[in-house]
Amino acid sequence: MSYFQINLVVAQKYYSNGKFLITGEYLVLKGAKALAVPLKFGQELEVRPKTNPDFQLRWKAFADPYGLTSCRKFWFEAILDIESLEILESSDLQKAKTLSSLLKQAKDLNPKTLRNIDGFDVYTNAGFDINWGLGSSSTLISNVAKWFGIDPFQLHFNTSAGSGYDIACANADGPVFYTLQGKRPLVETARFNPDFSQQLYFVYLGNKQQTNQSIRDFSGRLNNKGREIERISEISDELTSTHDLEEFEFFIEEHEQIMSAVLGVPTVKQTTFAGFPGSVKSLGAWGGDFVMLTWQDGKKELIGYLAKKGMKTVFGFDEIVLSNIKK
Repeated sequence: MSYFQINLVVAQKYYSNGKFLITGEYLVLKGAKALAVPLKFGQELEVRPKTNPDFQLRWKAFADPYGLTSCRKFWFEAILDIESLEILESSDLQKAKTLSSLLKQAKDLNPKTLRNIDGFDVYTNAGFDINWGLGSSSTLISNVAKWFGIDPFQLHFNTSAGSGYDIACANADGPVFYTLQGKRPLVETARFNPDFSQQLYFVYLGNKQQTNQSIRDFSGRLNNKGREIERISEISDELTSTHDLEEFEFFIEEHEQIMSAVLGVPTVKQTTFAGFPGSVKSLGAWGGDFVMLTWQDGKKELIGYLAKKGMKTVFGFDEIVLSNIKK
């Protein structure tokens, strides 16, 4: 058997989905029922044991937006000691520290994965631009958990301040309801594939948000919000049951107004889309990443409208949302 064939036999590959949080941002941390969707874009992790032992873990990260190999970009590299997982070399020290910490947590949960190992070459490939905020961190956590054979939620809560809805999406085959009960996640199937999906679009605002920082920024405003949590949970259910676009728009606008009051900041429609002839819903951390729009004309007309605002990344609902529900 050739060297190449040996590598094919022993290489391990793992894949996790990206995500959008449709409802429940911030308040999901306090027990609100959130609606989230996995995406057709995700991240792959490939692990290759080394044939020439050097007792190092060499990590190379790539991004392959739109699944086009011609667009593949290298964005990070690190070399870690296989035993201690300390950084030996890196192209970005802060990213390397984050990676080292994640792998150390995974090793604590299952030391056997790296025991008596001569070294690994590890490659990650995100099928999206890592600046889009579609889950470069959550898909990595999920994939590392699969590699180490550990609970992805436990690894998440050991390394992140987020709710974990993105971990649920990473391993879902369709939309989910996500509720956090203490640190116990409840994941339920959500029937969310609207009849009017062709009028729903997702637009990148061009400003990637850091989830942990955003949570810290607003954490003091999330307490004693029982009434708001109850209503947000109801809206999560209502968005999945309505068959009417105008009713859908009413619910997402109500959601925006509730969260604007909770966070003490204006809605994205007020700040960025004043006069827009449709509804606009922030997704996840407010202030950047993607928004969801309703638009009743064609995609070509929407692209023209957004181009005037400098926004070029636009996806229709059916282009990006992973759904196991047929209409």
